[in-house]
Amino acid sequence: FTGSDRLDGSAIVYFTDALCKISCEELNNPVAHRMFSLQKIVEISYYNMGRIRIEWSKIWHVIGDHFNKVGCSPNEEIAAFAVDSLRQLSMKFLEKGELPNFRFSVLKWVSLLARYV
Repeated sequence: FTGSDRLDGSAIVYFTDALCKISCEELNNPVAHRMFSLQKIVEISYYNMGRIRIEWSKIWHVIGDHFNKVGCSPNEEIAAFAVDSLRQLSMKFLEKGELPNFRFSVLKWVSLLARYV
């Protein structure tokens, strides 16, 4: 996961998409909800924030949709974890001074989730 920043632009999108699918399976497990992959999504988001805007936009499209679904989960523990993770990512994203015109992407998801949570 820490090496995901070395994947090329297409590979990181495929990797992110696959990880989101695994996360959905883990979170929808009726026996025991597992948030391992959701945490790894947060990590790869952080490690890949330095990518060029077009690559980050493709990554965020996948991750943002996943956070939207997970953040609206009827399971309060899962929803709270997702919203807190999104908050942490938003803070890291806003700390990056070189992306002043690209902040709306992350903040849009925070705003959408705030309406439902």
